[in-house]
Amino acid sequence: MFSKVFPTAFSGGRRALLVAGLVLAAAGCSSSGGSTDAASPNPNAPASAPTPAPTSPTGAATITVTVSGDPSAVGPAGRPADPCTVWTNAQVSAAMGGGSQLLAEGPSTERPWSCTWGSRRSYLSLRLVDDAAFARTTSDPAFTSVPVAGVGDRAVLLTRASDGSQPELFFTVGSSHYAIEAVADRSATDASNTPAESAAEEALGRQAGAKLRG
Repeated sequence: MFSKVFPTAFSGGRRALLVAGLVLAAAGCSSSGGSTDAASPNPNAPASAPTPAPTSPTGAATITVTVSGDPSAVGPAGRPADPCTVWTNAQVSAAMGGGSQLLAEGPSTERPWSCTWGSRRSYLSLRLVDDAAFARTTSDPAFTSVPVAGVGDRAVLLTRASDGSQPELFFTVGSSHYAIEAVADRSATDASNTPAESAAEEALGRQAGAKLRG
């Protein structure tokens, strides 16, 4: 949470949308210069016809890749399967001050039910938090916890107890827990942006309540 390991929006990392995985396949490879101990072919054996590779209508060989499962389709029926639909790009950009447009990068393939909106300078993330992590983080004495009204059924804003930096909003809707983290400037590590970041988190948390409740 507070380690400031930033999403790599617009830098070739998480910018790729809806990437489920990459499959590289190689078949029928043979090495040159085979062993001289190999058995000689039987000249009386009937020749077998090679099996042609499947082709597309244009004649090009095709490879079929099957990906099963949707990492974002979890949780109660009332919650959107795609976390990136909780807010629009315009809503996130406005909450972050409107200085730049933040774009949804697609559901995370690394975390269950998580989405990040990013620009070169800023980002905001929404993620599902399991019961154990929620209880552990919100009771950690390393963070200052302040109750926030009007966000879900219960919400607390956490900041680093040492300097008040890196705010993150943790909240509960029904039986599920969520976290919103806003970073106004990726290069900043002090508390100078805490007021703006916490205001964005709280504003978007209030907007999210209805969609997350279903």
